[in-house]
Amino acid sequence: MTGTLDHSARDRVQRMLYMATGIAAAVFGLLMLSGSSGILASLTQMAPWYTALSLLVVVGLQVAIGATAFVLPLTTLHRMATVAVVGFLVVQVLWVPAMQVDVLANDGEPWLQGVNAIASTLAGVRWRTRWVWAFPVLQGLLVPIIQLQTSERTLLDAGLDGLGSVLFCSIVTGMAFSAVQAADRQDRAARDTRALASIEAARRTREREEARINGIVHDDVMSVLLTASRDASPAQVAGSAREAIAAVQQISRPASAREGGYGAAEVIAALRSVPADGAIPVAVHHSVGDCPTVPADAVEALVEAVGEALRNVARHAGVDAAVTLTLRADHDGVMAEVADTGHGFDTSAVDPLRLGLRISIEERMAAVPDGSARVESAPGRGTTVTLAWSPS
Repeated sequence: MTGTLDHSARDRVQRMLYMATGIAAAVFGLLMLSGSSGILASLTQMAPWYTALSLLVVVGLQVAIGATAFVLPLTTLHRMATVAVVGFLVVQVLWVPAMQVDVLANDGEPWLQGVNAIASTLAGVRWRTRWVWAFPVLQGLLVPIIQLQTSERTLLDAGLDGLGSVLFCSIVTGMAFSAVQAADRQDRAARDTRALASIEAARRTREREEARINGIVHDDVMSVLLTASRDASPAQVAGSAREAIAAVQQISRPASAREGGYGAAEVIAALRSVPADGAIPVAVHHSVGDCPTVPADAVEALVEAVGEALRNVARHAGVDAAVTLTLRADHDGVMAEVADTGHGFDTSAVDPLRLGLRISIEERMAAVPDGSARVESAPGRGTTVTLAWSPS
């Protein structure tokens, strides 16, 4: 069932409102069965074809929308809602031509008027334009006109009923419309936050690159100058200079373009340095074996994901949580495991828009060929984030 669902707030709100209108249609359909203005009372006063059509459009279709709100694609539900709203107006206009009597018995009223707010709610869910208010306005015109032709009501009474319909339909339409609009704003805020998260990730990448450049300048260039300032042999100075030139040439290209990738020891060294940037103590364990060359983008993703996992620990695990970073590079690839003994959480209850897990960890690793991420947690049992790069 979940394969057809979308994760945006607007889509979830629309589905819930569609389900609510379906329930309302079923309830009010049962309530409108009896009484002088009920469905059963109109059977002998209306043409049979009209009774079948009105029940199908006004009750059956709306109940079907509610029953399939979390099953069908939203595009299909929107089409059904369009038919339901337009169909309601059509059967409302056809009421008078379909009557088999001059006026309704027992001073009755068209039973459709008792459920017009449901169709009006569907309009507020379906459309996001000012035209949704056309439905309540039309009720202010159709209700009194139909009443004057189907009963002996006065113009004042019919006008008041029309005004009541406008107000009631406007209220439910406004509530539905506002709920969908609020969900739209939530989705925009989530998109903006994801964009900011990407910018922040890029900033951290630049900072790491600057640190790499500073290290090259300090370790290689400065060593040449120090060697040259001492009483050293020309061969020693030349050797140091060649190493410095090779190091400086790396500055002209980003780390992600590094030729040949990273060896096992280099990957472990990069990952071991991540906890030094944090504000929590981390016990680091590592093992290095015969590992295939690791692409630079995989190393970058692993470093960023480990960093985000540790930041999540600092924010959510609790001050007493023990944190362990286990690293392994061998013939199977690279594995980094961040485990804590903190509060933990229910992984099934995590909002799909939560950025820490989804953007900086899961999607970051999924974007790398042969990369993967797994988050395991339970309330009171801590959290374990396992990151891996395994060459295919």
